[in-house]
Amino acid sequence: MKMNRLAFGLTLCALTVCSAQAAKYSVVELPLRDKGVNSYARAINDRGDVAASILSPFNPPIDVDLINFESEALINLLTDPDGAAVGNINDEDLLILYSFITSDATTGSIFFTQSNDSTNPFYQQIAKVQSYVLENTEVEEKIAFDVVEQDLQGLTKSADTLVRGINNFSATVGFAEAPFRKINYRNENGANLVYHVQDFLVHGFLDINGTTIDIPPIEDLLGGISVANDINDSFEVAGYGSVEAVEGFEEVVELCEDENERGDIPQEYCLRQLRDQYQGRIRARMTAALGSRYPLDQTFKRRAMIWEFTSSGELLDSRELGTILDPEPGDERFYSSQANAINNNGIAVGISNDYFLDSQTIVVNKAAVFDGDEVVGIISDNDYIESTALDINDNDIVVGFASKVITASTRNKFFVHDYRGNVTTFPDDFFESSSSKARAINNNGLVVGEGEVETDLIGSRRSEGFIYDINTEEFTNINDLLSCDTPYTIIQGNDINDNDEITATAIVYRERSSINGELALDARGNTIFENMTVAVKLVPIPGGSIDDCRLVQDKVERKGGSIYYLLGLILIVAGFRIKRKN
Repeated sequence: MKMNRLAFGLTLCALTVCSAQAAKYSVVELPLRDKGVNSYARAINDRGDVAASILSPFNPPIDVDLINFESEALINLLTDPDGAAVGNINDEDLLILYSFITSDATTGSIFFTQSNDSTNPFYQQIAKVQSYVLENTEVEEKIAFDVVEQDLQGLTKSADTLVRGINNFSATVGFAEAPFRKINYRNENGANLVYHVQDFLVHGFLDINGTTIDIPPIEDLLGGISVANDINDSFEVAGYGSVEAVEGFEEVVELCEDENERGDIPQEYCLRQLRDQYQGRIRARMTAALGSRYPLDQTFKRRAMIWEFTSSGELLDSRELGTILDPEPGDERFYSSQANAINNNGIAVGISNDYFLDSQTIVVNKAAVFDGDEVVGIISDNDYIESTALDINDNDIVVGFASKVITASTRNKFFVHDYRGNVTTFPDDFFESSSSKARAINNNGLVVGEGEVETDLIGSRRSEGFIYDINTEEFTNINDLLSCDTPYTIIQGNDINDNDEITATAIVYRERSSINGELALDARGNTIFENMTVAVKLVPIPGGSIDDCRLVQDKVERKGGSIYYLLGLILIVAGFRIKRKN
């Protein structure tokens, strides 16, 4: 643990003890503070280019043509309804309008020219996730399939987009929704309605030098579903996609072509209704932890996939991968798999359905290696219930996590698996009942991830990032490798390159921003502070050593008399706390 976390970025450097400190890693916050409320690190390549995501972007576009500005209730809420009606929306009114547009509450039709509920086709759709790639000082948004909307005078910003992987040529992969587009429809009562529809639910994409290439699924009914999770330097992309529609679903889709069957709605919206049943699951995956078990899909049968591209983006081949289990004759159930990562040897890892303890009725997800036409399970279910492989390096070392029951609760434990030697280890982490996940491994044998650091048995437990060296079997809290005065607490190690640079997600206590990115103030005009989630890059310090934060604390205590008034001021303003290393 670090000794303190100060608001305003205040550190003990102000108390003249910083010069004696050292560290093994420096923290570089990615320049995304002006993009959205919270940022999250994703992948990093050996050039130091980083993929990251924003949750709740600033300055969301508002389509004022869809809002009922004649509503008395809305007029009473807005500070300048006349200005808002013509698109001149101030910050306070922007927050009000955004809240109503994105709210799940069924507030009737008082705020919208058409009805209003959480899945209503008349809603403007506003994305909550945007992604960026940072190369040196350049920050480039990856818009995937988004398009320019004339009424908004810019991109629709309606499609969630998540970048998942980046190779050493800075080609990126991820997955994104189709943008929502408006269509006009005159119903049987003569009312002119505007519907929001999309052409598919979610597709994987490959981005090369700013050009987006759609990654197609095998089954493209309703557009199908594909997800790209990783890319190697040979431009092989690992992920999963729809390979077949479930029995009977195609007939349901055909009903939308019959105006008598679909009712008084446009065909495009009839098709959207079929997708909407599952859109909540897809949106949840945008921010969910990679590797979590997905619910049974009732539309498409999915399998792990590898797509092969040229360096210019031409699709050469797509391969459906199999599963660990071999169904018994007469077993008509469909078994799924997905690939989460791929190394430069073309070996992918992820998860696959398999029988639990050789049961023919209980099916679970198990960590899997996809090697050519072979699918190999790597974690025994004698001790572990389910497992997930999240990364593999070029030495064919696999990392991930597996779940087991510890102290009457199901906990995750990170593992390291040598695929060539067929040896699996579960290293010691923070403590026996701590849940931990390994997310990435580089070719130097360094593993990063996160684990629980609180021992409470009830409720959620706080996690922090770790680094594990498979060569020395040394497990370290990443925060212990930072300077004692850093305001950041690393809560997750996301990726690590062969220069040992780490992308991580951190918590920092600082000023809250309003919906337009400016400082948020309370009713008295005071700045509001809160914990924020930020994406950071951790850079090794040549010759660096671990700080002994207890020595720094002792110096502060000895200087207490001379600086007491300054320390007291910091205590009042920033909620200063001194933390000791465990």
